[in-house]
Amino acid sequence: MTTWVPLLVPLEDYAELADLVAAREAHRGERPVEVRDVAVEVDGAPRDPDDVLLEHWVPWSVGDLATLAEGASKTAERWARAMDACTEAVNSGHHWLSTSEVAERTGMTINEWRDAPRKITRHLRANYPNVPVDKDGHKVWPLLAKSKPGSQEIHWAINGEQAKRWRAVREAQR
Repeated sequence: MTTWVPLLVPLEDYAELADLVAAREAHRGERPVEVRDVAVEVDGAPRDPDDVLLEHWVPWSVGDLATLAEGASKTAERWARAMDACTEAVNSGHHWLSTSEVAERTGMTINEWRDAPRKITRHLRANYPNVPVDKDGHKVWPLLAKSKPGSQEIHWAINGEQAKRWRAVREAQR
């Protein structure tokens, strides 16, 4: 068992450093502590670290979002439908949707939606040279995916800026 000590970090770095600690624990053969269960406080109010990460997530350009919205492939079409569902969830004040919720809200089967993330990396490489990249140089997906403690499903979200841009793209299509 590792001895723990508190470490103050900038809020915008919390999620990345928490993931690093979990990876190092796993590398040592230790069972990682669910660092996502730790409450982050902002102005005295507890915050979900995943919500903080979502707020700082870099959105795509309107042009790249338009390319996704106009895409004819099954991958693009499924992601566009999921983007619609997650944008609607943001409008109702609910940020994170489970895989089954995304499938239900979009009319896809769970397997259809699960297939979309499996193919998105290759789709991004082929069609989106200018989307943001993460610290490892990987293209950022149009939705943020996270596992949530106590759930057997991946959860999906879109931040406010990405949702605003997506709404603009969808309105321009009408």
